Amino acid sequence: MHSIVLYGAGSPVIVDAQETCRRAGLTVAAVVRNFDGEVCSMGPDPVIDPGALTPELLALSFSIPLFSPAHRKFAWEQAQGLGATRFEPLIDPTAVRPGSLQVGAGVYINSGVCIGGMSRFGNFVFVNRGASLGHHLVAEDFASIGPGVVTAGGVTIGRGAVIGAGSVLFPGVRVGANAVVSGGSVVSRDVPANTLVAGNPAKVVKERVAGYQGKGV
Repeated sequence: MHSIVLYGAGSPVIVDAQETCRRAGLTVAAVVRNFDGEVCSMGPDPVIDPGALTPELLALSFSIPLFSPAHRKFAWEQAQGLGATRFEPLIDPTAVRPGSLQVGAGVYINSGVCIGGMSRFGNFVFVNRGASLGHHLVAEDFASIGPGVVTAGGVTIGRGAVIGAGSVLFPGVRVGANAVVSGGSVVSRDVPANTLVAGNPAKVVKERVAGYQGKGV
């Protein structure tokens, strides 16, 4: 993979993905403007509308650096509808990754991330800057991990769950599907699906949170 298409010109984190590509020696062939609004990408990478995707561009690998699981899944479905078929992982060269790491399609791992052995990331997982992730981590499809998150060993993050910036997860904790861990929380016990937890120690502050389930994640 020498050239790549970044999908989501309006995402603020698009600039981090562009920096990752620079460090990895990848050429950004295009940044797709997936909706009308502010363009956050930086030059000189060309910004194009979806209708300008040529067969040559559609044959390249696409990366979707959007933090919200729902937005990421929606953009993935858009890109597929336009004819994109390749969604290879994009991993920053500064990330420390073990040889035993398993990574699914469409994963984005930002700069300075440290990953423990025997960890497994499902499809379209997003890991933001400086996260420190312990051994035997399981992050299921479309999970999002914020900057500076620390997980101990054996943690599971369910499908579409969001772990806010600076949170700490104790050994063996499971965060359920579509749950949200508020930034700075300290999680010492399992988090039920579709709940919002916050605090130290983290407690459920809202139940039956629709989360991202309502959008098909």
